[in-house]
Parts: sequence; C-alpha cells; structure tokens
Amino acid sequence: MSEEKGNSLSAERIILIVVSTLLVITLAYLGVSALVRRGQEAPPPDVAPVDPVEEQPAAVLPTEPPAVAVEPTSESVVDADATPTPRRLTLAPTPTPFTLSGEDDPRAILDLLNPFHFDYFDNPDSWFDYDSEGFAAYSIQGGKLQAKDYDPVNTDVYWSFSAQQSGNLYAEISATNGDCIGRDTVGFVVRIDPEQSPSGYALEVACNGAWRFLRFHPSGKPTVTLIDWTASDTIHQGPVATNRMGIWAYQGKFQMFINGFHVGEYFDSSYPWSYGVFAAYVRAETTFDLTAQFDDFSFWHIRFIE
Repeated sequence: MSEEKGNSLSAERIILIVVSTLLVITLAYLGVSALVRRGQEAPPPDVAPVDPVEEQPAAVLPTEPPAVAVEPTSESVVDADATPTPRRLTLAPTPTPFTLSGEDDPRAILDLLNPFHFDYFDNPDSWFDYDSEGFAAYSIQGGKLQAKDYDPVNTDVYWSFSAQQSGNLYAEISATNGDCIGRDTVGFVVRIDPEQSPSGYALEVACNGAWRFLRFHPSGKPTVTLIDWTASDTIHQGPVATNRMGIWAYQGKFQMFINGFHVGEYFDSSYPWSYGVFAAYVRAETTFDLTAQFDDFSFWHIRFIE
C-alpha cells in the first residue's frame, strides 16, 4: 500500500512539473509576441536623410579590344601640329616689283600689281627673231630674249620688237649684261612707229654705270641725244649685271627709272612719236659678239591726267 502511494506521488509530481513547464513556455511566448507587436506600432527613430541614388546607365560593352600602349619609336612619332601640305596650281612669277621713289613719283597713280600687259618671254612668237651674220641676232630661248651684236664697228642699232602698242604709258624691262666693258650698252625703246623705223624713244644703260636718253629718227636723219651719258649709283655695273629699266611717257614728258629709282626726266615739246610698239637691243662699242638677255617686260597705260 505504501509503495503504491509512493509511486502515485512520483507520477503526480512529474505531471505537475510538465504542466508547470508548459505554462512557463506559454507565458514566455505570450510576452515575446506582445513585445513584437509593440515594436511594430511604435514610430521610427530619428535618422539622417539619405540622398537618392542616381540611376546609373547600363554598362556598354566594348566592341573592340582596348588599345595596348606602345612606346613611340622614331618612325611612329607624328607632329600633332603638322598640317598636310595643300596642292596648289603652279603660276608664273609676277613681273619684277618696283618701289616708289618718293611722294612725287608719278607711278603712284598706277595699279602697280596689275600691269596692262606683261611678258615672261616664254612665247617665241611674241618678239621678232632673226640672225644676220655680221649685224645682230635675236631669239627667245630659256624664257628670255637672247640678244647679240656681232660687230662694234657698225654703230647702227639693230633691235627686236614686240607687237604690243601703247601711247601714254609706263613700261619696264630687265636687262642682263653679257661680257661687256665700258660703253657696251643695252637699250629699251617705246613709241616706235612701225611705218617709220627707226623711231621712238630709248633709254640706254652702259656697262660702266652710266645712262642716256635718245630719240630715234627714220633713216637719213640723225639720232638725237636728249640726255647725254650720266653716271648713276643705282646702276649695277659690269658683266652679268642685271638692271631694271623703266620709261614713263605721258604726252611729251618722259621720266626715266633704273632699278626702281628715278634718274632723270625730259620734256619734248614736239614729241613726234606719241604712239607705237616696243623694242629691246644690245649695242656693242668695244666687244665683238656682245650678248645680253632681256626678261620680265611689262607696261601700264596712263589715263588722262588733268
């Protein structure tokens, strides 16, 4: 009887312990649930504002592999500032430029950069050519008018002329001496009457650095020296020297220029030759077979001057 009672108490104690444990668990669960519900209903704590994150564009995958850095070599270095050389049409050079000698230079009224006519002597038909043994020879070769005076004993003038004509004008031509000496000369003529040759007005430049101004007349009449030989520092002297000869001719007033500088003037009240063609010549005084070359012929018409 006592054993049964002891066993019964033990069983009851066990049941009590189990029930107590379940009760504790139930109470704990209820407590935790209450805390969770309270936390969800409570207002959120203060926090610092966070800037919205900008949406980044989608990454673009490269279509080509990235370039690999290479050390430059002498062959691969390119000047970043260099520009390709443009292709250009090759033009003939302009006539030899000249400089005004002063405020009173009459050429100031001309369009100096645009002569009415210029000739580079590249057309063999633009000047009269011939070769008369014992007298003279003229021909266009190498872009120049080649001139030769065979005999200094023959003092007549033999020239080559152009078909270009003008009256009131300024004209220039470049002349290069041959193996000259002393008064061996080169000459430039304006206003030659084709029906009365020789005629016109001539500027002569000598090998020794002097110049003179002449008026030619047809055969039977003497050549008139309007200004006799005059030395000038503007003249390039000696063999192979080149001089730029210029003549201003307006009605009866003439002004002479050499290498761009004014060297003299003359007024011819009659001026029998008012219109005509041009000529160039070499005249020997001492040297046999004296040569010269002419280049860059140009002229400007002078409009009426009030």
